[in-house]
Amino acid sequence: MNELYLHYLWKLKRLPFHQMNLVDGREFSIKDFGSYNEFENGPDFKDGSIELDQLTWFGSIEMHVNASDWYKHKHHFDANYDNVILHVVYNADCEVIQNGRVLPTLELKDWIDTSHFKQYQFLQKNKAKIPCESHFHSIPNAYWENMKNRAIINRLTRKAAYFHVDSATNLSNVFLQFVARAFGSNTNQQPFEQLLNSIDWETLHEFSLDEFVSRINFLAFSDESHLRIQWKTKGFRSSSNVPKRVEQFAVFIFNYEFDSNWFSLNPTELIRFFEHSFKQNGIYDKLLFSNFIINAVVPFLFGISTDVSSKINFQDQAISLLKMLPAETNVFVKNWKNIKVDSKSAFDSQAALEIYQQFCNRKQCLNCTVGIKILNP
Repeated sequence: MNELYLHYLWKLKRLPFHQMNLVDGREFSIKDFGSYNEFENGPDFKDGSIELDQLTWFGSIEMHVNASDWYKHKHHFDANYDNVILHVVYNADCEVIQNGRVLPTLELKDWIDTSHFKQYQFLQKNKAKIPCESHFHSIPNAYWENMKNRAIINRLTRKAAYFHVDSATNLSNVFLQFVARAFGSNTNQQPFEQLLNSIDWETLHEFSLDEFVSRINFLAFSDESHLRIQWKTKGFRSSSNVPKRVEQFAVFIFNYEFDSNWFSLNPTELIRFFEHSFKQNGIYDKLLFSNFIINAVVPFLFGISTDVSSKINFQDQAISLLKMLPAETNVFVKNWKNIKVDSKSAFDSQAALEIYQQFCNRKQCLNCTVGIKILNP
């Protein structure tokens, strides 16, 4: 048994709670199961309520495999747990006292569907890259589409949150930070960001393009540069090696129109705008351009969606861009293709990547729309 499975049962109300009593024999009823506290410290479910001894209690609900885990996790020293109104456990192996009172305890051991738990364990212990691959195609496609939409929102929200944006933010500066990370791909984001931050913007206009490229190369690779030992070069193709990317990055920065209001363009116009810019400046290649739109333009637009006064829905713009770009080719997309799940656009491939990295690889089946449906046919 594990605690996440207990959380899952509670969230989906997948137990006959109306038939259950507390371990001390008292009758009770659940009025509100509470809101799941997935990311913050403190009890597992907040703002719940139960009726007990003809009184309605409001507070938090905490779950453990064993009741004694309360002490093992040192909750008895934490005031955040003083408002717990119900302790839900698989095994009530001890009485728990918090803030001078015995906690009402509900034991689940005799109520859990063992065949269902074994099915969950199968997903958890399955060593396949996609744990649910043997069940996947038994699930209606709507659940997969729902999960893709969830995954894209999660992914873009996380990427956009990397840089804080508000009404006082210089949007060009934020965008160029995204640009630096895009040129750095997965392996060299940090040195590209540092390279961007080392540019003296006040003297930029004093350089010719060739002089500026030379200056950037000096900042990136000279013996005096602290960056020269940070670049990761293994496994790059000649067309996308670090010196080539640094030169392309320098050309882009030099020619970037800081006063351009490009983010007000519609998705088709946006792609044409940057495609023209890349070709005009001699830095266009399909891999770089696609990576630039996916990892710079899209998260930037998504990030400014709530902080820039405009009639344009920038989140819709960002998602539309992903749907217009071709799917990426990588090992994660291949893993899905191996079970006959194809990606037709960058929206699909980015969603597939997010689902694999954040759910499949971490065995988060109980938080996945597809996994939940498999366990609840």
